[in-house]
Amino acid sequence: MATDRLMEKESLGAETYNLRVYETLHNAYRPYMKRILSVLFVGFLGRLLLLGNANVIGWWVDGKISVEIHDLLWILTALAVVGTSFTLLFRVMFSRLSASAISQLYDEVTLRTSRYPMSFFDATPAGRIVTRFSSDYGNVFRLFGGPLAEFASIIFDLIAMLLLITIASPFFLVFVIAIGLMNYAVYRLNRNRLRILRRELSSSRSPSIAHFAETTQGASTIRSFRREREFRERFDGLDAFFLKKKKDTVKGLVSFSFQMNSLSALLLLITGLSSVFLISMGWVSIGAVGVAFSFIAMSGNSMQMFFEWLAQLEEALIGVERLDRYLRLPIEEGSRLPGRAAFPTAHPRYTPEEEILSERKKLTTGLSAEIEIKDLWFRYREELPWVLKGVSFTVHPGERLGIVGRTGSGKSSLIQALFRLYPVEKGDIKMAGRSARMTATPEGEDLKIYRRSIAFIAQDPVLFQGSLRINLDIDGRHSDEECEAALDRVGLGDWVRQNPDRLNLRIEERGKNLSLGERQLLCMARCLLQDAPVIIMDEATSAVDPQSEEILVKATEEFFEGRTQILIAHRLSTLLKCDRILWLDNGEIKAIGPTQEVLAQFEQTAQHDSKNPPLL
Repeated sequence: MATDRLMEKESLGAETYNLRVYETLHNAYRPYMKRILSVLFVGFLGRLLLLGNANVIGWWVDGKISVEIHDLLWILTALAVVGTSFTLLFRVMFSRLSASAISQLYDEVTLRTSRYPMSFFDATPAGRIVTRFSSDYGNVFRLFGGPLAEFASIIFDLIAMLLLITIASPFFLVFVIAIGLMNYAVYRLNRNRLRILRRELSSSRSPSIAHFAETTQGASTIRSFRREREFRERFDGLDAFFLKKKKDTVKGLVSFSFQMNSLSALLLLITGLSSVFLISMGWVSIGAVGVAFSFIAMSGNSMQMFFEWLAQLEEALIGVERLDRYLRLPIEEGSRLPGRAAFPTAHPRYTPEEEILSERKKLTTGLSAEIEIKDLWFRYREELPWVLKGVSFTVHPGERLGIVGRTGSGKSSLIQALFRLYPVEKGDIKMAGRSARMTATPEGEDLKIYRRSIAFIAQDPVLFQGSLRINLDIDGRHSDEECEAALDRVGLGDWVRQNPDRLNLRIEERGKNLSLGERQLLCMARCLLQDAPVIIMDEATSAVDPQSEEILVKATEEFFEGRTQILIAHRLSTLLKCDRILWLDNGEIKAIGPTQEVLAQFEQTAQHDSKNPPLL
């Protein structure tokens, strides 16, 4: 399997970071900057006090300060206690503030990802998205939390040691500068290679994660068709590829660390020999040499740690770089970010006034709404064929329109177009005389208001992990009594009241703790609470028991009486009470008219077309 097909091609060979990475970090840390600067000062002061003990001892040895031994011990203890307290305060506060900043970055990326075009999710493997919000974010959060405080402490130590070495003996500044330059040379020698290795490692995670997710979701199907071996072999190959990239990265890091350790040992030897020479020449005192040599040894170790930490920090920067890409991808046409979005990206966003209006305004104050479709051409991506071709029809206010057609005729695609989930390249869709606003122009209605005017019941009931109330009352506008009244109407009121948690009943992901019929009826109750002028049911009765089907059919006749309804049904009998039937064939309107007339034509065609029986 070719490497370039396994990995996400995203700046894999780049040796530098896009400047937007630093802009994104600035945006994340900006709200906390004043507090961070304060704790940085406290941290530096703490390290200066702790390291200053060596200078105090050197001065005492050289007789520059004359105090009794017990007084010296008290001074050293006080410096150590205050320095340690300041250091601990810095570590705790800095780690908390840094974690908050990185969490805000995660929230901002999530906010935009939730508004991406549907084509993004169609074309992007799930494993790649999961990796972005798990492994990449995990690396960023791990290294920008406590470890970043450790990195800052190393910087404090280096600055403090430079000051204290200068105070002890300026001669040794030459050695410190030499140590710094040589360590930097080793770092530069390895930096670009380590960046490339880390990028390749980050990108090699997603294929195996995507394959694992595919395997777990389809476990029953894989076992039924006895395909375990093929799936296992492919996973082994993907995992081996990831492990190879992991080993390459570890080898690069070990080589870098060995070079740094060897350099530190050599520099300490040179410093020791030079100290003997300086003392013999009488240029420095023994106390000054003791202090300076201690700090040089510490500074050499600290510089090595500094560049090793810097190399690790770049792994976090790669995570920021990958998150930054998701932060700036275009969101779907017509969508806008909420006013609370903190990062100044180029995406359109609501003003506070527009946001309030979008939550309160309705597309129409009437019970129903007219739907007008003119010359609609629709496809999922530009390179794909048209799935709807020149479709034109009108659904009158309060009308019940049934839609029939074979599999692939365009029934579900028509629903996708009505929700404006994909761009409509040709034609127009109006609801209550208003088109959805898909551009920056003021024409049309806000997309959020437009979509909220449609209540939808799908073949596969859509439920979310959380409480029953959250699944029922989407906008959080209804009382307990109203929610239970909606449940009563669909026959679930007693079932809910018998549960001690009632509306706080926990719903598992996709409603796995409920039967299919219960899930579908909950979706019906949710539609009742939405009070939308347009109701769409996409094969909602195809997989439920007869009792649940009876309630769903009753809903179209009684619960939603007077509202505009579009029904796609698996059983033709479900459509008998529709006002009209729309027959789609290969993305075009085959017929539209009175129910009995069109259904008779459709059934007659189905009987003569045994090779392609209609599956509605």
